[in-house]
Amino acid sequence: MARQSDTRERMVAAARRLFRERGYNGTALSDVLVESDAPRGSVYYHFPGGKEEIAAEVTVLHAHKTVAIIDRAAETATTAAELIEAVVTELRDELVASDYRQGCAVAPIVLEATLSSPALHAAAQRGFNNVITTLARHLSALDIAEDRAVALATHTVVSFEGALILSKVMRSPDAFDAAIAGLIESIEGIATERSTWKSDNQ
Repeated sequence: MARQSDTRERMVAAARRLFRERGYNGTALSDVLVESDAPRGSVYYHFPGGKEEIAAEVTVLHAHKTVAIIDRAAETATTAAELIEAVVTELRDELVASDYRQGCAVAPIVLEATLSSPALHAAAQRGFNNVITTLARHLSALDIAEDRAVALATHTVVSFEGALILSKVMRSPDAFDAAIAGLIESIEGIATERSTWKSDNQ
């Protein structure tokens, strides 16, 4: 017999998949029950706050998954460029493998629900902050100055979120490839600046 926590986790995972494909407004609670194979009554038993509470948990899960991608990439990356390229490439490959169906789970929540829900706005904000902070920390460990690391991490998130939308619409990975090229160019610019500064101050 499945544990109650298993049912709850299945429902959050199912909601994430559905939000990524159909959006927040396009996903009904009944869809979550079917997708997760959860019994009737599970929604308000596990999530008394209803769809809004499930969406808040989805933002946490999605941020956790993205942070895991960053942490895995950081295990083998020896430069900032390698780290950024590995992260964005994995997100690209994940979208392509889903036949351009599985986009960002948080973006539709932000666009469709956060204006009417301070709780969801706060959850989405925490999720994105967690992703940016994690990426910035790994960039700092790869010899990017702290202030530049935060800016570059933010630029990276902006780039891959935009690429997720455009690639999904165009059914092409080209937006990701352009994002990778642009981010690497930014990293090279930072390296050139640092080299020039060192030369001028020797």
